[in-house]
Amino acid sequence: MKIISKLILILFTLTSLNLHANAKDVLGKKNLGLKGRDTTVKGFKRDPGWKATSVKEIKAYQKKYNLTLFELQDKVTRFGNTAFFIQAPGDECYNRRQDCDRPNGEIQKRVEVSTDYGFRGNVWVSYSFMLTNEFEHTKRIKSILQFHSTESFFGPMFMLQIDKKKGLVWRHESGGGMIVIPGGNDDCSPGAGTKSDTSKRTFCEARHDWYSLVPGKDLKRNIWYDLVLNINFDKKDISKAFHKVWVNGILVHEKHNQTLWKNQKGVKNNRANFHFGIYGHGADKSYQSLYVDEVHFARKCKKLLIENLGYDCAKLEKQKIAESVPYMSEDRATYYTTGEILMTYN
Repeated sequence: MKIISKLILILFTLTSLNLHANAKDVLGKKNLGLKGRDTTVKGFKRDPGWKATSVKEIKAYQKKYNLTLFELQDKVTRFGNTAFFIQAPGDECYNRRQDCDRPNGEIQKRVEVSTDYGFRGNVWVSYSFMLTNEFEHTKRIKSILQFHSTESFFGPMFMLQIDKKKGLVWRHESGGGMIVIPGGNDDCSPGAGTKSDTSKRTFCEARHDWYSLVPGKDLKRNIWYDLVLNINFDKKDISKAFHKVWVNGILVHEKHNQTLWKNQKGVKNNRANFHFGIYGHGADKSYQSLYVDEVHFARKCKKLLIENLGYDCAKLEKQKIAESVPYMSEDRATYYTTGEILMTYN
């Protein structure tokens, strides 16, 4: 498997270098230099105001293999002049030490950027992606987008994942709220702290819910999927919190329950921030790559630029569906306190 993965990586690297001759590395850069009407990233506070982890380690890896993991290129786009090409090889760990050797034994593979500020309240985000032929499916699901707490020792609230069988999956971790585990648990936000520091791993999700957005049999490669996300990150009045997802102009998910983590002792200013890229457990030594374009942020749908893609906000907002039911839920509170795995399937 390791030899095959390396051959795939070498072949795809050569193809990538030829295809993306005008590409430039964007990791660690505060400004992408986008000019004119280029709409790869619009609506965020700065241009684009991203931050990235493991920049030093990733750049050393890129130099070693003469390739770029997160780049702005102009050959394959959804709209406009540029789009991102993101690849995540699986031959070795190129992240910071705390991600390569997490307290729970996980080897985290991360090629991603995130907003360098937090937000709360009602937000709209658009995001288009296309899987390549080289994207390897394995038993370990990979994520391509997430909304995470600005507090690193809180876990993510939402993750958009790619699963071979279930397809495009919306994973919700904040729906059941949070429990506090005295003494900590390595599976609670395992990236926080070191192996000897359990104090930052005491805040744990009570439940995980999984929703299918696009079934596995319908999720295709080399096809653009346009997502519009509307989430109200309200932690003061949970009754007002909700999350909605449109795929290619169709409302496929709606749920009204907790979105943002509530305040905890010593933590009162947690907000949401937005990440996209490729990340997940790297123990399967697999390779993933995709294109991402039209990443926009707004407080109202009409401020997004989805008309460029042929969509109309008024028509999207009029759509109604029954409240979504997760195809699978896990009682994490029981797992964290007793080690017993309790799953519910619908």
